[in-house]
Amino acid sequence: MLRSPQVQVIGGRAVADGVVVRLFHGAMSVVSVVGRPPASAIAAALEGTSTMTPIIVQNDNADDVGRSLDELGQSPDGRAWRRERAILHALVSFPELLPLDDDASVRLLASDDALDHVPRGLRHELTHARAMTATAAACVDGVPVSFCYPCFTTESLWDVSIDTLEPYRRRGLAAHVVRFMIDHMRGHRLEPIWGALESNGSSLRLAARLGFTPVDGNVVFSRGPWAYLTGGYDG
Repeated sequence: MLRSPQVQVIGGRAVADGVVVRLFHGAMSVVSVVGRPPASAIAAALEGTSTMTPIIVQNDNADDVGRSLDELGQSPDGRAWRRERAILHALVSFPELLPLDDDASVRLLASDDALDHVPRGLRHELTHARAMTATAAACVDGVPVSFCYPCFTTESLWDVSIDTLEPYRRRGLAAHVVRFMIDHMRGHRLEPIWGALESNGSSLRLAARLGFTPVDGNVVFSRGPWAYLTGGYDG
């Protein structure tokens, strides 16, 4: 988040005082809390965000942030904050993959690829993702149906975002599109990190099948179905 020129840092004059990092620009909507800033700083960072905006915190300050959110109360539509653990995985060894079916291929998603067949929420996310970063797609009969792109990048890492349309799951497409994106990002000297909520069993199982292993974790607070690319999304 701090690599973005649009980031805002709210709170103390030093990290030791506790700060809130806010990235709310275009489609990007996410808040992160470092240390133990006052509830007023968290409230300021949430101003103008949607109920789909997640708050990412660390294990050691999650209880404090939870108390601050309780103090702030529910959102105007009555949604309370939900707390979940997120598990972070690093790649140990990627498995050998079976060849794709003859009707399938993997490539970068082009700016003119039609996404009308994609559900509204995912279409919104992918439309903004491909405008911001390289986005890989597995295609069946030329139609993009499985997608992978980096949510965030640091100087050495990228965070895997992956989704496959329901009718095309269990065909091995996700594994191939992730493999393609790993190779692409390694061309930029970036290694993958896989983050998944503890409740997202399908993502955790896919991470394990693709050779990722848990190495760390944090905590996410949310008020509704969430993703990083949520600005302007209304359903």
